[in-house]
Amino acid sequence: MTCFVVGESLIDVFEENGELIELPGGSTFNVARGLALLGRKVHLATDVGTGPRAEVLKKTLTKSGVKLWPGSETSNPTSSARATVGPDGIGSYAFDLHFTFPEPPKSGTEEAAELVKISPTILHTGSLAVHLAPDTMRSWIHALSDVSTISYDPNFRAGLGPHDEILERTEKFIGLSDVVKASRDDLRALYPDLSEQAMISKWLAMGPQLVAITGGKDGAIVATENIIVRSQTPPVNAVDQIGAGDAFMSGLIDALGRTSMLGVGSRESRRRLSERQLKSIAGYANAGAAITVSRRGAVPPTRDELLDFVSSYSVVV
Repeated sequence: MTCFVVGESLIDVFEENGELIELPGGSTFNVARGLALLGRKVHLATDVGTGPRAEVLKKTLTKSGVKLWPGSETSNPTSSARATVGPDGIGSYAFDLHFTFPEPPKSGTEEAAELVKISPTILHTGSLAVHLAPDTMRSWIHALSDVSTISYDPNFRAGLGPHDEILERTEKFIGLSDVVKASRDDLRALYPDLSEQAMISKWLAMGPQLVAITGGKDGAIVATENIIVRSQTPPVNAVDQIGAGDAFMSGLIDALGRTSMLGVGSRESRRRLSERQLKSIAGYANAGAAITVSRRGAVPPTRDELLDFVSSYSVVV
């Protein structure tokens, strides 16, 4: 299974014991890295910028097994997010963003031939990129929707525009997607007056066949139009929650791939997922998030680490 991810890469900056620590991050960067560590072939179209921080991002991707798509290295300063971790382990961010994302290749180019050759089973996007470059992200979706399942994580961030504009753009991308994952914090920010159940029904009616909601220690929900399952979060010693939702997203995509629920002709199969399948998929993804919160920063698990962990909780994919 080949995965294609489009979106931001950046450096997470946070304070620890009076010192500033810099770690690679960005929601889509984390998902790409997580998928590669789970054994998937991954291409990432992004903007790592230039300079020492860009080298950290590139080295991390290379070590994880992610291939940078042409045009992902620019002369921009590498973007950053200053993370402040609260007493509950949840991070809030102040961004310094500089992105020029690669466009889908034009017909007849070497990149176009490469894209046809790899024919990715999944295209994932979301988070900051959708609001900073919506036309580019839509172009990638339209370019690959005939061969790829489309997954999307809104990953709501205040400050990207008026609430109504963020909501409108988010819903447009939900309508273009097959699999959508969001956190309960995202839901409260997007729909302060809507119940969780009502929101799930609303999103499923827009077109996705599968909606997942994460909630940290409160567990996760995975839903189709017919079935909703809840998955408890395995107990771990939490360090912070940075990258936990992205690790869940990587695990969700990987689990769907390992159950033949991605790619051309898979939409009806996702709609017909059984309760047992949904519980297994949710438990697997939840385990990936649990491992990540036990580490400083966004460091997703390898396939072996995840399988060792889930074996303790009778989760099999």
